[in-house]
Amino acid sequence: MFGVLGRGWKASELRLKSWDDLQKLWYVLLKEKNMLMTQRQMLQAQNMMFPNPERIPKVRRSMCRIKHVLTERAIEEPDPRRSAEMKRMVNAM
Repeated sequence: MFGVLGRGWKASELRLKSWDDLQKLWYVLLKEKNMLMTQRQMLQAQNMMFPNPERIPKVRRSMCRIKHVLTERAIEEPDPRRSAEMKRMVNAM
């Protein structure tokens, strides 16, 4: 009915991306998660099945992996001020 769904992002793939690209991807995934959860809630209210419920955990895992990779970068940053700012940015996500 819906075809093949994509897989989640691996941390090794995310490590190859820039900080800006990871932040952009985070917000794309956040939008996707919100859309899926809204769709699920609307279908449940109509007593209908939510197709491919495994999509939500895949999106959540990818979001967690992005935060993990960004945190790794913040910890590895040699400049303490820059490291602290990067950590604040990650924590705000």
